[in-house]
This record gives sequence, structure tokens and C-alpha cells, in this order.
Amino acid sequence: MGEGLVHAVQRPSLPVSLLVVPGSAVLTVQHLKSQFVPPETWLEAVGELGFAYLIFTTRPWPQGAEPGDVETLAAFTSDEDAMASAAHVVLPARSLRG
Repeated sequence: MGEGLVHAVQRPSLPVSLLVVPGSAVLTVQHLKSQFVPPETWLEAVGELGFAYLIFTTRPWPQGAEPGDVETLAAFTSDEDAMASAAHVVLPARSLRG
């Protein structure tokens, strides 16, 4: 928090990782794992770019709002205080190799 943009590739000891598989993803933060089904556009973008831009904030995501809802995202990220106190991380997307 407060460090500005963190590139996880440059911080290999960062206890955050992202695994992306067809149709879903798993975010691990230290010992907490969260599996989720992101919108297809998110999966395509992460697949093309090879990374995701994550914002860790203490402000909760609006209840009932879908993760891919552009209007909700715009309103959420326009709160300057919340964004200034959040951790911003560029995280490489790992995948399973077959």
C-alpha cells in the first residue's frame, strides 16, 4: 500500500499470484485462495496481454455489481481517496501447461 504501481515480476517474493485457466481464474494472496469466473472479455484480455492489473483496496466492491460492469468500475475507480490508498499490482497470469 502506498508504494505506487507494483510490478510483481520485479518482486518475486510478493505473496500474490494469478492462475488463469479456460473459463476461470484463481487469485492467491498469501494463504487465501479465491476462485472466480471472470467475464469472457477479461479472460481474453489477460490471455492476450499475459497479465492483469489488480487493485487491492479496503473499499468493498458494490454489492450485486458484476465484475465486468464498466459503469460500476468507472464509479468505483473514480473515488480518488480509495484509489490513492489502494495497492496497485501488475500481476502476471500463470496457466497450466499440458
